[in-house]
Amino acid sequence: MSQGIVNLHNHTPFSDGAYTIDELVEEHLKLKIELGGIGISDHLFCTPSSREVKNEKDFDRIFGKEARNYIAEVRAARQRWAGKVPIYCGAEVNWPLNKTMLDTIRPMLAAVDYVFFEYVDWAGLTTLANQARRFPCPVILAHTDVSVSFPNTSLDQIVRTLANARIIYEVNTKLMPLSAHDRWFKVLPNHRVQVSLGTDTHDDLSVLKTLPEMYDYVVGHGLREKIFVPTVREQAEVVPAGRTG
Repeated sequence: MSQGIVNLHNHTPFSDGAYTIDELVEEHLKLKIELGGIGISDHLFCTPSSREVKNEKDFDRIFGKEARNYIAEVRAARQRWAGKVPIYCGAEVNWPLNKTMLDTIRPMLAAVDYVFFEYVDWAGLTTLANQARRFPCPVILAHTDVSVSFPNTSLDQIVRTLANARIIYEVNTKLMPLSAHDRWFKVLPNHRVQVSLGTDTHDDLSVLKTLPEMYDYVVGHGLREKIFVPTVREQAEVVPAGRTG
């Protein structure tokens, strides 16, 4: 069971967010909700603004140090807020820009508590489903409107694909009003698919106010026991650049 509301999707200036980890924590505390934890999930690896990378060696050289620095930064914040608010270390990966580098990416996520994949189409989801269990951390499908992303696939096939691969589905502020997705949320409780809550916070702190509504919606659809809370991988090794095998 989830103990309080856990918001796993927040960005900081490490990628394209406007607020530091400490500022995000302080804003969450102002909500006066039962807060179960905060996840930082900055964009790692290839993004629209990063330089083009054509091979594994360059990918590792360019993004390896960045990933290690990011994980160290989140871990430091976790220590600052220890005993007050759990801080989880996540990451968000752009599927179209990184799908050819999965073998290189996986070791870099060894010390991450969970990873989001965004902009995943049906071909991408089937590929990700075949590899999800090889990742060192739980895999989450980020802010996906299934009717838009997978228009030619039945809801039953989508949910079975997620369940078989143990891919978590994110309930995100971008999907609001959630009532527009009632058909999908009536299918979810019948399958072994966990859900996470996220606001995808960048520069607009008002999105945090949607957390209670999202939580109530999920609970109202019988998904309370399926709310995903990460396991902190504090002792996991941050893989040095070059060790991608």
